[in-house]
Amino acid sequence: MVDLLTIIVVAILVVFVFDFFNGFHDAANAIATIVATKVLTPTKAVAMAAAGNFVGMVFITNAIAETIGKGIIDTNVLGVNALPLSDAAFFHSMAIIMGGVAGAIVWDIVTWLWGLPTSSSHALIGGIVGATVLAAGPAYILVPTTANMLLFVFVTGMAFVLGSASLFAYTFIIHRDKPTLGSLILAGLLTGLLPAVILGRILLKGLVQIVVYMVAAPLVGLVFAFGLALLVIRLFRRQTPTRVNHEFRRLQLVSSFFYSVTHGTNDAQKGMGIITLILVVAAIGPPWGPPSGEFHIPFWVIVGAHASISLGTFFGGWRIVRTMSQRVTHLRPWQGFAAETGGGIALASTALAGIPVSTTHVIASAIMGVGATRRLSAVRWGVARRIFWAWIITIPASAGVGMAVYAVLRMAFGV
Repeated sequence: MVDLLTIIVVAILVVFVFDFFNGFHDAANAIATIVATKVLTPTKAVAMAAAGNFVGMVFITNAIAETIGKGIIDTNVLGVNALPLSDAAFFHSMAIIMGGVAGAIVWDIVTWLWGLPTSSSHALIGGIVGATVLAAGPAYILVPTTANMLLFVFVTGMAFVLGSASLFAYTFIIHRDKPTLGSLILAGLLTGLLPAVILGRILLKGLVQIVVYMVAAPLVGLVFAFGLALLVIRLFRRQTPTRVNHEFRRLQLVSSFFYSVTHGTNDAQKGMGIITLILVVAAIGPPWGPPSGEFHIPFWVIVGAHASISLGTFFGGWRIVRTMSQRVTHLRPWQGFAAETGGGIALASTALAGIPVSTTHVIASAIMGVGATRRLSAVRWGVARRIFWAWIITIPASAGVGMAVYAVLRMAFGV
């Protein structure tokens, strides 16, 4: 049997590999808009994004890391409340953690080959959930109480119906026309957005909360970017397009770097949470691990996670850049500024709240939002639907891979 120290080191390296592929896979998130608007060449854009990802560690918040480390599954399945563990129990816990992370890595590679901008964050969540379910059953997945869930569904459902009905009445009575099904759904989602965000934080927890924010996060990015784009249109309506785009070419350098910083802050914390969980399970205390009984992120973990994501971004995946920057909608510098700033605000807010949203979802919908300010047909909704379905299958697909890797590791460890 492999010794314990070797397993700990390998498990931590596997997480750093995930962070690298997270940056590699999500490079398009940070540079798609600034490449599409031709403000920077791809090489310069990647270098700036990589620097921004690393600078993201200056935001002193570990809320997302704590959510990932102890807010998705019941850590009793890993023996956290029964430390120190026997060798067999330790190997079993490492098989669950490594299986989940490996599931996310495999899904990232597959979707990179397909050129799809799916979420590395949700792939990690799916992998961990899958490995845990196979190891101990669904009872160890954290979910809200039935009463809280019903209250959430009732309130947000009523808001959805109100939004859809209001648009239908306005279009049918005022304009004597029939609204499309897509517009009715979008109106309902936007109306239910605020109560969903507020009540999701209060009433929900664990996997259900994350799934809710899978829907909410893209809408937040879309709303912020759409609103900023309309504000720019209003403020600069008397300026020539050439002058406006010239000024926003400079401003987009700032907005792109800001988005890269918030992207690093958000995504690096996922790996930080998993590594800290490994250190807790292994009962490694200071200076390399957290104090006993605490979920404290060691400084070397923060630096390592941000460095890994930065390196991955630097060697980023150009297949996904093409989908994000060219196929969704055509962008100008002022639109790129609105998309990056709106997306960055959404990511900064969720990072402070400890909500592990998808940076991919946020920037993709922000790009759609600024494209929709011209007209809805400016967005290539066929590509958007393809991206949407990739989002839907990310958690179950990575969960399946996580199960498979866990089963293999369990046999390899002999537990």
